[in-house]
Amino acid sequence: MDESADPGGEQLELTLGPLYHVVVDDRVSGPLTNRPARSYRSPPQGLEDARCLAALLLDRGDELDGDGPWRRPLAGGQRHVAIVLAAPGPLAG
Repeated sequence: MDESADPGGEQLELTLGPLYHVVVDDRVSGPLTNRPARSYRSPPQGLEDARCLAALLLDRGDELDGDGPWRRPLAGGQRHVAIVLAAPGPLAG
């Protein structure tokens, strides 16, 4: 190994824990709302970020109770939000 490439003899280490998706399903009555049901799956992210996004989507300013899934009323239906473990795989760059 070339010592000039790493003069301190240390390498930068990055340890990634498990990643999670935030999954959202807006379940609405089509005839009542005049719009279809919608779904969203976030990109993989750390648990803290996933919980923050879930709270935002649920219009909650406080900590989420339990492990989910959570529900929130919408006009003409309900929003269901869950945090699910992302499948392991290579990171996209």
